Amino acid sequence: MTTPGQSPDNALIESIVTHTVDELAPRGLFNFNAPRQTLMGEGAILKIGEMLGHLGVTHVLVVADRVVYEKGLMRSMERSLERAGIVFTIYPAITQEPDESVVTSATELLTRNQADFVLGFGGGSALDAAKVIALAGSCQSSLQQLAEPGFGGRRVIGLGAVPTTAGTGSEVTDISVIMRADRKHKYVIKQVDLMPDLAIVDPGLMLNLPPLVTAATGIDALTHAIEAYAARSSHPLAKALAICAVQSIAEALPVVVGNGGDVAARLTMATAAYKAGLAFSNSGLGLVHAISHQIGARYRLAHGIANGILLPYVMRFNALVCQQEYAAIAHMLGVTRTGMTQREQCMASIDAVRQLLSDVGLPGSLAGTNIHRDDFAAIAADALEDVCIRDNPRDVTEADIVQLLEEVCSTK
Repeated sequence: MTTPGQSPDNALIESIVTHTVDELAPRGLFNFNAPRQTLMGEGAILKIGEMLGHLGVTHVLVVADRVVYEKGLMRSMERSLERAGIVFTIYPAITQEPDESVVTSATELLTRNQADFVLGFGGGSALDAAKVIALAGSCQSSLQQLAEPGFGGRRVIGLGAVPTTAGTGSEVTDISVIMRADRKHKYVIKQVDLMPDLAIVDPGLMLNLPPLVTAATGIDALTHAIEAYAARSSHPLAKALAICAVQSIAEALPVVVGNGGDVAARLTMATAAYKAGLAFSNSGLGLVHAISHQIGARYRLAHGIANGILLPYVMRFNALVCQQEYAAIAHMLGVTRTGMTQREQCMASIDAVRQLLSDVGLPGSLAGTNIHRDDFAAIAADALEDVCIRDNPRDVTEADIVQLLEEVCSTK
């Protein structure tokens, strides 16, 4: 539209210039996404029927961890749903690292039952599966389609998450990781509609976790927090959540590993995992996860254990550009003293992470595993294609990753 006395050509030029200026003007913007509702605390699961009733839910597909189901941890949820008059179907087939065949089967069940809400119940694998099932069922899409850049389908089926471990933070993230059919690679899917509408975090559901699982999932949460704090796309809100999570994990993780029945410490860990999940979902991760996704898929190494092994080595690699961030983390880990330089504080944070791994009984290297050096180049190439690599604070090459793997495998 031209103003009086203005030629069409001048109007076009003005429009182009104005549009360009408007595109360049905003700086330092960041998004922050979180579940619409969260209920946290001991006994929170008993409110699930009431909360879903307020949302108008009529039929829930519960995507459940098999072990959690067999141990009877879902009975409180079942009673609450029954009291609210909500129909539910339980799909209790999720084991560690579910693949796309499981997701396809559950999505078909969702469609047959015409459920209007999907609830993940269990560890990270169950929650990740539930998230992609809700999105795939809404769009009638395959996992491969969901993972394609630019996928534009939207979720119309409700989505909730009840974690039974304090680690993955999947209840507050827009990411799902699912094993491909070849069992050698993983889909790492990031879509805004993978963020649950509802998260219920009840430490009472975490009391029976074995020490090794508690340790591995807790170190997973620590890795989320540290990578999120140093990520290229990190911002003030993410950093605040991440640094707070680091301090809480350092204090509570040894307690819950040594005394699994400590409800207060379990709640602290669950809250820390939630904070770390929010942080990395909104800021990104880094090289630890980019490599961990590859070796976890190839060698059936538990995600939290793989992250823990890699974390101090990657921190050492990233220290070239992260001295300030790691020095701040050292303060949260309680390993600074008067007179330390920033570099000394940075190195102290890495040593503290190694010590924490040892304290909670997790391995410090890949020595003794079945990882093959002949695979290093392929692992490195795949890691460079992983969505997590883009937010690593230091530039990474294939040679860097191969060298890092050599170090991790040669250290006793």
